[in-house]
Amino acid sequence: MTSPIPATLLCGFLGSGKTTRINTLIASGEIANALFLVNDFGRINIDAELIESRDDDILRLSNGCACCGIAGDLSAQLRNIRQWPQHPEHLVFEASGIARPRPLMQLLDAARGYRLDHAETLLDASAFARHAADTAIDDIFTAQIREVSHLRINRIDWLSDGERADVLQRIAVINPAAATTLEKAGHPPQPAHPRGRAAPGAGPLVTESVAFDGAVDIAALEALLADAAPALVRAKGLVQANDAAGTCHVVQLAGGRLVFTPTRARNTRALVLIGYPGEALDALIDALRRL
Repeated sequence: MTSPIPATLLCGFLGSGKTTRINTLIASGEIANALFLVNDFGRINIDAELIESRDDDILRLSNGCACCGIAGDLSAQLRNIRQWPQHPEHLVFEASGIARPRPLMQLLDAARGYRLDHAETLLDASAFARHAADTAIDDIFTAQIREVSHLRINRIDWLSDGERADVLQRIAVINPAAATTLEKAGHPPQPAHPRGRAAPGAGPLVTESVAFDGAVDIAALEALLADAAPALVRAKGLVQANDAAGTCHVVQLAGGRLVFTPTRARNTRALVLIGYPGEALDALIDALRRL
């Protein structure tokens, strides 16, 4: 029998920095010959020089690593990976942004041929107060903090001294035994200032996707997302600007902040929206489809 594959579980609420963490692990070579099992490896910004081959399901890198999209039943996918001719030396699993860690930890513990070595939750310190006060998600958000032994707290430098102390104290109350790693993120982006047309959201979260056939007006898109910000928990995707250069941008809305980042990527142009059902979200989707 072959040795069990050590596994790392990355949890964290929507926009907490899980994809950035994976980017860092890949670029740094911190984990060699690893398989990164992610929700959508098209979101990961990998240098073109590292990409060796790609098919519909797997992106293979020249440093021995690979990325595989999560598809269907996770237990079945883990069994399938064990049948590969060459096993990965490490599995890094990026959980959904609204997943609770404990069931996934139990699954990886019980999965034949695997050994859970490390589980951590990534936290966006700048969005902590916002998420903790949201009664629609606070149970999931709290579980993601309470159920792991390691917390990686991002964007801590975006807070004032008083805010930082308050957030760290509140986290310690939820999980006093957790080891913590504090990470800085540089200058924060500007908040997405709503202009008053969307009411704050409530109720269960829903996911909607909007695909774009062509280039879009970036200023108009920014205004639409800013208007709907109270109804949105997360927005992420790739769009092409209707400027002379046809620049592509990664769009990120998380923690109430909206960022457009130019990218060389030219894959599917679409936005994934996660928010609260209601008139504000419906109006946003209709407006985006008319862009």
